[in-house]
Amino acid sequence: MSSKLTKVVANFETSLATKLANGAVVGALTSVIDKNGQALPTGRFCMIVDRGTGDEEHLLFDLSGNAMANIVSVSRQGVQTVGVQNLNGHRAGAKCYLTDFVNLKVIVDILNGDDTLDSTKPIGYDADPTFNNSKQVISKGYVDTNLAGKASTDGNNTFSGNNNFINSPNIPNAVTASQPVTLSQLMAAALTGIQEGLEYADVAINADGSVRSVHDNVNGKTFIFEYDDNRLLKSIYDGIKKWSIRDVGERIASITH
Repeated sequence: MSSKLTKVVANFETSLATKLANGAVVGALTSVIDKNGQALPTGRFCMIVDRGTGDEEHLLFDLSGNAMANIVSVSRQGVQTVGVQNLNGHRAGAKCYLTDFVNLKVIVDILNGDDTLDSTKPIGYDADPTFNNSKQVISKGYVDTNLAGKASTDGNNTFSGNNNFINSPNIPNAVTASQPVTLSQLMAAALTGIQEGLEYADVAINADGSVRSVHDNVNGKTFIFEYDDNRLLKSIYDGIKKWSIRDVGERIASITH
């Protein structure tokens, strides 16, 4: 919004130093000194030229010293058109009066939702406020403070402490040694080479959710899963052969018999 607003100076009036023809985009003012003897600052201004006459027109322009540049005509409804639009133009010596019409139009349009704030000059608070209502406009500092330490959904996060899951999370298949494996990967690794043709199987589950046994309905064999005191898979036994499981850091490192 700030780049759309004009400079504000009270009760300022002057006159044109040069004639502004129809379509003109540059010109000059005779004086830029206000009633307190201060020169108008460089910036954007809006003035009424030839007020009260048939040639009255609102002009928006950039002012530097006495020079006017980037002149835009502003209609009574706030429509902006490049260049002077009055067919007669404006003569040298025409009276000019500073107005806040453009500022009021911009502010009202923004509050009504018909215009937007300026992204290049975001508004802010003079200090960190305290928020107590969900409808208040919060600050970046408030967001940063309240998001600090929170895990992102697409970044790299490091969790410390004891983190518990109510439901078992779904994870992709592991591709490196340091990643957790899925149940399907564990079953495939545990049964590889034990018996081919394991097409139809009955799986018995322990109370803690671990696999107690797998019965191959095609070959009539049952594989028993044994666990250590830490509930880590220790061995698999089919009644004839026994495969020992070696784990490293709670991950299966090798299967031997």
